[in-house]
Amino acid sequence: MSKKSATCPSCGSNDVLRNEKESRGRLTLGQEFFYKEILYKCNSCEEEGDFNAENDESFLNAQKDAQAIFAKNILENMSNVGITMAMFERVFELPARTLTRWKNGDFSASALALLRIVATYPWIIEVAEHKFEKNYASFVVIKIAANELLEQRSNPTLHYNDDEKTSYEKSVSIFSNTNVLIGA
Repeated sequence: MSKKSATCPSCGSNDVLRNEKESRGRLTLGQEFFYKEILYKCNSCEEEGDFNAENDESFLNAQKDAQAIFAKNILENMSNVGITMAMFERVFELPARTLTRWKNGDFSASALALLRIVATYPWIIEVAEHKFEKNYASFVVIKIAANELLEQRSNPTLHYNDDEKTSYEKSVSIFSNTNVLIGA
């Protein structure tokens, strides 16, 4: 702990100790990130907290960096399985060079949401390629569900375990075992 200029919001005392520690956060789909958390403790009234509102900025900066890595990894995984940026932009009706901007860190919350959907349900690209036509989308969902059911029956030890959520810490490509048709 070290002293720093801060004022206790409860009693107004300047007799405050500053403590820094490394904390962790986790993005949706498992990307873990670390940030510096600062807590103050008033020696007069024992109040504790982020008296100077420093933690939000530290957390958001670390989260944004982790999101940039996440977006870049998703786009590289798509490229590795033959899904070009131009094809992705075409089927989702995105402006040209949108994915290049995303890959370089210029993305929005909705861009991350689309990338998470594609990472979780890669077959959605095939559905998008068919203009989200309802009957075709239903066909793909049923086909994927049937394949999953057959896989479960042939390997009954497979089950969902909440403790083993999808994570980029695992070296498994999110696009493995998918039958995304490109240019069909």
